[in-house]
Amino acid sequence: MSTTPPPQPPIEDFELRMPDDLDVEHCYRHPDRETGVRCANCGRPICHDCMTPAAVGFRCPECMAEQRRSAGRGRVVTRQQTRGRWQAGGVMMGSSRLTVTKVLIAINVVMFLIELALGATTNGRELLRLGGLVPVYVFVQHEYWRMVTVMFLHASLWHILFNMWALWVLGDYVEALLGHLKFLVLYLVAGIGGSVVVLLAGPAYTITVGASGAIFGIFGALSVYAFLFRNRDFAARALLGNMVFLLIINLVFTFANPTVSWQGHIGGLLTGGVLMAGYTAFGRRGPASRFTANDLVVTLVVLAVLGALTFWKVQSFSMTALLPWL
Repeated sequence: MSTTPPPQPPIEDFELRMPDDLDVEHCYRHPDRETGVRCANCGRPICHDCMTPAAVGFRCPECMAEQRRSAGRGRVVTRQQTRGRWQAGGVMMGSSRLTVTKVLIAINVVMFLIELALGATTNGRELLRLGGLVPVYVFVQHEYWRMVTVMFLHASLWHILFNMWALWVLGDYVEALLGHLKFLVLYLVAGIGGSVVVLLAGPAYTITVGASGAIFGIFGALSVYAFLFRNRDFAARALLGNMVFLLIINLVFTFANPTVSWQGHIGGLLTGGVLMAGYTAFGRRGPASRFTANDLVVTLVVLAVLGALTFWKVQSFSMTALLPWL
């Protein structure tokens, strides 16, 4: 049984001529091309070859280039680069290469052996003669060199073992991040920062020794690095949680033990963190580069602040503070 299909409507002719009321312009880069699209940012007419899809509408090449410049180029880190960065420290310590971390550990061990030979671990006078930090000697006799020598003296075997273990574990990683020279500068300046806070807030007549200020500077530097690069580096984000946990444990121990100089720890921690923030331009560039002019300026500014605080404390020191010590 056959059926007859329903009649189809007639096909009308399409109007191929553009309406007279259509706003047609020419692309600002291709004058021979008509277009009805404008850049959503600057309003310039753009053709299909010049338009780039954006969150709202389309943008012209100039506006897209300006957007990329202002946003900055995202840093791409390969898996191999990440693995190399975080394993570099272990490789350095396991190799026979001479590193700043190894040299610092060796200097501290040699100085402790000298302390044992002179009996300085049980004789405060010998410890003072070797360079222990007593604030009044800085205030009255201006023996500022003690603010550096204090970093290489320790009060007991357990004291040096704990500090050198921390330097062994963390120092190689920070040295791999910063490079040899920048790491050495950070270590020494952080140690000086710890000494400055001892002068500001510590007892004027107590002997302070230990590399803890410089080592806490490493803690601070690594913590700041992990925080600043947490969104750019998965390993840094994972490290951040570990550093927060370690810092909490160490700070609890610092304030719970009355024999520990919390002033040196806090001063080194803050100084190391500020230096790392400056060396990385607050996360805008990686720290592993040569010691540039910008790094020198950051270091000098931090030293200038520490020097100003020391000068202020020396000038404001009252001789009446010596009475309990005399």
